Amino acid sequence: MCYDLAVIGGGAAGLASAITASRNKESVIVIEAGNAIGKKIIASGNGRCNLMNTGNLRYYGDEAFARQVLSQCSAADQQQFWNDIGLVTVTESENRVYPCTFQSASVMNVLKTALRLYGAEILLNAPVHACRKTDGQVFRIDAGDRAITARRVLIATGGPAGLKHCGKETGYSLLEKFGHHIIPVRPSLVPIRTEGKSISGLSGIRARCGISLKDNAGNVLHHENGEILFTDYGVSGICAMQCSRFVDEKPCYLEIDFAGHLFSDEEALISELRSRKKMFGTMPPETLLLGLLNARIAYAVMKQAGVPMKGETLDETDDSILRCVVRALRHYRIGVTGIRDMEDAQVTAGGADCREFYADNMESRIMPGLYAAGEVLNVDGDCGGYNLMFAFGSGILAGRNRRKKADSSAEGDEAG
Repeated sequence: MCYDLAVIGGGAAGLASAITASRNKESVIVIEAGNAIGKKIIASGNGRCNLMNTGNLRYYGDEAFARQVLSQCSAADQQQFWNDIGLVTVTESENRVYPCTFQSASVMNVLKTALRLYGAEILLNAPVHACRKTDGQVFRIDAGDRAITARRVLIATGGPAGLKHCGKETGYSLLEKFGHHIIPVRPSLVPIRTEGKSISGLSGIRARCGISLKDNAGNVLHHENGEILFTDYGVSGICAMQCSRFVDEKPCYLEIDFAGHLFSDEEALISELRSRKKMFGTMPPETLLLGLLNARIAYAVMKQAGVPMKGETLDETDDSILRCVVRALRHYRIGVTGIRDMEDAQVTAGGADCREFYADNMESRIMPGLYAAGEVLNVDGDCGGYNLMFAFGSGILAGRNRRKKADSSAEGDEAG
């Protein structure tokens, strides 16, 4: 049997493509190296599965290509896809869309049901050893102990983020053999490693704050507001992980603003501290921040501010010390030493060069009949549903397989 479409990879992009193509009466096989499909979908969003985001797009890598793809398969189009296969969704804060059950298992249940309903075949425990185009202009795929032929092939193997081991024959190597170029990959949305002094005693504490990644000249490389989590190795939480993409080999540091969301400016903050000094004058210096910060964070801030912490009282601190505390509260500095490894990342940065694919159906510009979708491409997004949204959207487009031939040259100019 020669399939109309062979999908290599049973993740978000691959399953969306398989369902879309099989609904269009195409014969489809999904080839998965592991023992189950959709493992990353099950794990996404801490098991809640943030499917998409209806707000402004936030992508990196080839951002322009991501925008082109999602102009062809928008949040509304994807909402229709979910409605058509029986998934009810809800929109929460920050435009995040979830299954109404807030369970990723619900997403997988409707995906598996749709695959069965429309007749897509699933082949598990079948790592791909080779994929080539034959003289008959069909593709032959050696997967597990089977030889599969197909008129079209979609590479939707994802990236190595979150995996302890990555198979030898990855989607990247398959694409390279067809002449595609791979932008070097690295972890993204991953915790940040830091020096130990500034985080000593803070492991396990969460704090609402502003966080800026800065180079040693003080230039802001990236800024986020929200919640961070201190760990024994550094800083985690959504805000920190969204800064991680901008950590490179050049020296940099994190600057934490613990008070910006509480006080309009530094003068309002120092006025508050003066009042507290009068109130707690006979108490130890760390009492100054009582009720403003977690006690352990307060102690760390006072230390970085240079406040004498032994045998002193607040009455003995002058206004210059208070201003040092204000600065430490608003600009708490933590040196960055790197980021965690790929297995700790939520998404892979880098991947197949998007300029070598059409944005309206994900087909290769180099090898007709070959497609790529999802994380295997050089597109990564912020937390909030953006990565699954691109994976599902690009997979749906590959499954549709529509091309505007007359627009291909103009599109090429845009993609380049």
